[in-house]
Amino acid sequence: MPMTLNGHEIQDVRILYNVPVKTRDGVTLYADVYRPDDDRPYPAIVNRTPYLKDNTGHLAGYIHAHHLAGCGYNVVIQDVRGTGHSEGVCDPAGHQDEDGYDTIEAIARMPWCDGNVAMLGESYHGFSQLACARANPPHLKAICPFMTSWTKFPAIYDFGIFSPVLFGWITGRALDRLKYFPDQYSPEAVAKMNSFDMMEQVNWLPMKDMPAGNVEGVPELRFHRELLENIDNQEYLASIGRVEGFEETTVPTLNLTGWNDFLRDKTIYNYTQFVKRGGSEACRKHSKLIVGPWVHSDRLEGWIEGVYYGPQGSGDDFGVTDRLAQWFDHWCKGKETAYTSGAPISLFVMGPNIWRDEYEWPLARTVFTDYYLHSAGHANTLNGDGTLSTEPAGREAPDAYDYDPMNPCPSGTGEPLKNLMQNQALLQTRDDVLVYTTPAFTEETEITGPLKAVIYASTSARDTDFCARVGVVRKDGTVYKLGALLVRGRYRNGPHAEEMVPGEIYRFEIEAGNTCIVLQPGEAIRLDVTSSLFPDADRNLNTFGRVGYESEGVVAHQKIWHDAEHPSRLILPVIPK
Repeated sequence: MPMTLNGHEIQDVRILYNVPVKTRDGVTLYADVYRPDDDRPYPAIVNRTPYLKDNTGHLAGYIHAHHLAGCGYNVVIQDVRGTGHSEGVCDPAGHQDEDGYDTIEAIARMPWCDGNVAMLGESYHGFSQLACARANPPHLKAICPFMTSWTKFPAIYDFGIFSPVLFGWITGRALDRLKYFPDQYSPEAVAKMNSFDMMEQVNWLPMKDMPAGNVEGVPELRFHRELLENIDNQEYLASIGRVEGFEETTVPTLNLTGWNDFLRDKTIYNYTQFVKRGGSEACRKHSKLIVGPWVHSDRLEGWIEGVYYGPQGSGDDFGVTDRLAQWFDHWCKGKETAYTSGAPISLFVMGPNIWRDEYEWPLARTVFTDYYLHSAGHANTLNGDGTLSTEPAGREAPDAYDYDPMNPCPSGTGEPLKNLMQNQALLQTRDDVLVYTTPAFTEETEITGPLKAVIYASTSARDTDFCARVGVVRKDGTVYKLGALLVRGRYRNGPHAEEMVPGEIYRFEIEAGNTCIVLQPGEAIRLDVTSSLFPDADRNLNTFGRVGYESEGVVAHQKIWHDAEHPSRLILPVIPK
């Protein structure tokens, strides 16, 4: 029996290899095109990737290029500048607006394209869509920026905060390049790139001198150095396209992420801002959001590190590719489809493991509930006396800990084979982690929406960081992380750095993440507070010195205040039954 998708009987497919596109500065980019095996023109769906068009991800992952092609589309998988077959030097951020614009317009003129072009892809491929849409090529009809952000990259944790793991991403792309250009780098450079130990390098101080970021003869690594040099330079970040462009985007957007995706919160933010600030009625009224249980990947699997999310948990079970076909049928072929006319938001509810349609984010029926921090001044570790309750604090002593940048609290637990389903309780045994836990819930309770911590804190240092991490305490005592965010003291009032006054109490609002989960009786919510999330974010040396240029730090003596005048609290988005 012939295979069908979205009511289409899937046609036979042919592949066009190494289709060239010349950019405005003379660089040639190459793409493979999956298309129906005939000579008729069809709309095009463009995926611009740094991970090699010869890879199988676009076939095995949610894109299913051969299926979409069989539904009457040209699925264009293009190596971005300086990767795979394409010419130029790989620039992790630059040229995306221009190269995207030039690609869309060149594809629209191809004899096998009918002039309608859309885009698709996650992560870097998602940013390449955002940048292209901001440039507004006339033939672009819609985009699907999955698991992505305008501003975040592996090297940008947030404004002014560097992630020292960027060298690994760039090195990976450089070594991929050797498959097609074996003489691109000297044998000495290749040997060095293959020799570095990740943890040794991310611990290097000063960061600017990290050997892995300074390999001679690898021009791609220039971006690592330039970004660190300009991590708090707004003009530079704008010049490489790492600024928001919601008002410039006029096409409708289909946004997708997962509750276990590290770019979950950025993707949800993208959706809410397209709805509020999009540059056209089509963008504001017709953008959509899908949030599954998934990790940051093109596979959208329903099994994640030993946890099964039920028979509807995978992207294939949910029918992501079918929804994509409906989305493109509407915006590229003018058809009315069930998906594009339905609810704008599809949420996967963890716990019961079901899908639910919604119409806004946060949900209009949310009851935002304050859970105040309490202790007798000894909330250090999970064995301390920290609690959370809906009862406001009265006269209570602050909790204190020392943050030593030479021994930062890590962002991961180090459990073998665990990346996302880590037991956060392992980190909560550290004395520099304050732990606050609710009583166990006595009935099923749904928590859906943004998790926000309001923290009143003081420090002995001129600058320091604070991190809020929220998790579910399971009946067996393990803790599953719902979200975490680190904020930098010097940017407490915006992008202009301001020195902190030792001893002064500051109010921090920390958006720890978004979630959708039903807690079971016997489970609890836990907030922990510390001052590092390393190496996701660079460790603050507490000196107010230049990020990345110092090698000596000082210990910061931190206090978290929770009393009537300083009502530190966790705000939970409770959904009434």
